[in-house]
Amino acid sequence: MPDLDWNDLRYVLATARTGRLAEAARRIRVNETTISRRIVRLEQALGSRLFHRNAGVLVPTESGHRVVEHAERVELEIGRLTSAVTGADARASGSVRITSTPWLVNRILVPAVGALHGSHPLITVELISDPRNLDMTKREADIAIRLARPDRDQTAIARRIATLGFAVYGPAGKKAKSLRWINFEEGMAGLPQSAWIAQEMKRERRLQPALLANDADVMLHAIAAGLGKSILPCAIGDHALGLTRLGGRAAVLRREVWLVVHPELRHLLRMRAVMEWIEKTISAHAR
Repeated sequence: MPDLDWNDLRYVLATARTGRLAEAARRIRVNETTISRRIVRLEQALGSRLFHRNAGVLVPTESGHRVVEHAERVELEIGRLTSAVTGADARASGSVRITSTPWLVNRILVPAVGALHGSHPLITVELISDPRNLDMTKREADIAIRLARPDRDQTAIARRIATLGFAVYGPAGKKAKSLRWINFEEGMAGLPQSAWIAQEMKRERRLQPALLANDADVMLHAIAAGLGKSILPCAIGDHALGLTRLGGRAAVLRREVWLVVHPELRHLLRMRAVMEWIEKTISAHAR
């Protein structure tokens, strides 16, 4: 059997993590034909098919999963070797895929990306703005930032990094009593913010909200448009134009922020650099 080439394993990893040749090619900066050809070569060397198509997505076969597991170990060891030899965080390089809620991505992480590039110019951040909890075990993301202790992804490493306060906000210049509530849509009724608003609506004997939404960023724009009042993270509500905090200065509830990472990636140089940046960035907004 021919000797295995680490570059072939890189192509398998990129394809398994993205599910598409075009996206894998973009990540590692080669063309799709190269990735396809190298995967076929590896399949021939191993005598086993590594991927099958499911609804247009390339999914690893049982043999493919085994190759991916070994390739991740090789990637990890190469990262450790690089770290040991260079001993310099400034040389951290590569792509890191981060997922979190849209408001946290748009309002907190995006403005701070420049600071990360200032310290680590060779790192590329992929920000996935998604209110859903993407599956870390399936490598839909390298790092997840969540607003509750994870009850899934038992193999992932989770660490609490901050606590964020939430308060009630309304459009500037309007009295709180005249405003109807803006709440989360029914599928997100389990959120602490949604439960708090529902309780307030019951106390005020208001049967219907003015608007339902699926993200705090949408709520912010709705409040600014004068459509009602709602609960927002203080980290964005206090700095938004046209909004005012209602009911005093105290936060009405607080939520923990958890950083979740795949255990086999956490030692990589680029991962350590990005995790440190995330914790520093979000901690600066804790109150």
